[in-house]
Amino acid sequence: MQVHIDFQKRLARFQSMLREQGVDVLVGTRLKTVTHISGGFVPWRSVVIVPAQGEIQLITVNMDAPRILAEGWLENVVGYGRHSMIEMAVRRIRELGLHTGRVAVEDGYSWYLPEGMITRHEYATLEAALPEAELTNLTKPIDHLMLIKEPEQIALMRQATAITDAAQEAVRRSARPGMAETEIAGIAEQAARDLGSEFAWTFTGGQEIASGHRTWTGACTPSTRKVVQRGEFLLVDLHAMYEMMLGDVSHNAIMGKPTAEQQKLIDAYVESCHYLTAALKPGRTIGDVAGDVRRFTVEKGWGDMIRGFGHGIGAFGNEWYPSFTDFAMEYVSEPDYVMQPGFMEIIALTCNLPGVGGLRYERAWVITEDGAECMSKTPIEPWVYEG
Repeated sequence: MQVHIDFQKRLARFQSMLREQGVDVLVGTRLKTVTHISGGFVPWRSVVIVPAQGEIQLITVNMDAPRILAEGWLENVVGYGRHSMIEMAVRRIRELGLHTGRVAVEDGYSWYLPEGMITRHEYATLEAALPEAELTNLTKPIDHLMLIKEPEQIALMRQATAITDAAQEAVRRSARPGMAETEIAGIAEQAARDLGSEFAWTFTGGQEIASGHRTWTGACTPSTRKVVQRGEFLLVDLHAMYEMMLGDVSHNAIMGKPTAEQQKLIDAYVESCHYLTAALKPGRTIGDVAGDVRRFTVEKGWGDMIRGFGHGIGAFGNEWYPSFTDFAMEYVSEPDYVMQPGFMEIIALTCNLPGVGGLRYERAWVITEDGAECMSKTPIEPWVYEG
């Protein structure tokens, strides 16, 4: 699949935002920002130096700079080794003549461990080396800029999701009682790689597989060597990356005819998922939708079982903000955000009842002019193993 991304247009929009914020240059350390600006896979501690006007520079580790230069769109990629990343950043800011200007950094907090906020040591080094500069935090404006996806990003997300859907189908065809969770993860990974996935990207365990008691515990389910038993729930949370966009589809199965208790859990899960996804519309706030779904589950008597209701998504590193909830948490959620066309989110819901089972829904949805589109073709209803 060939999709042309106009990086010059992306950069112009980003630099326009810098000027609107009164910023002369950004020292961007977050993984999502490095990916957005460079368009490449940059896994090492790196920084993008983005002036409000002019050429940007990516500073990464010496040993990886030649690859990124060859594979990305940037022509100004330099490596650091004997000098620290921040020392190199200071050198570049001085070269640009912006050492007395307003210098932005990315500070704050995230649930996502690899977020890449500037560290205390890096900030202190920058502050000491640029005594005439005014340092300011630009995390929130950058987050807002990335909430609305480019048409090309939406097209690539469709492909990343289609690959993940195909991996789900491979698991449905091959998984059976007696297999280890790791074996099922391997089936999914093989299918995704065969179709062009570049990375099982999630920090929560790559291809997440859980069975039995593991389906109702934890916020992530890295596969283990546990053997899947007949009659258990099987949770299959798969991930694929295509041209840096992150596919994420979580689906479920029951390894045999469900018991009456298991069927009640399935019914609660399916009905809640349909209610949640039907509520996604332009003009509604995140908090309004989340609160509405929360009230619905409580009224149904499912309030202790149902949790959610999603997290941010995009290119590599853009995986959490904003959490889809009606609770305000600085740098984590924004309940008052009004959803508009181009806003993309992993809509998620878990339904857990210890002793019975657990189910997890995750799909990429994008807000459209008159509603919302689900990127995935995988159905909500769990599949039943009948072997």
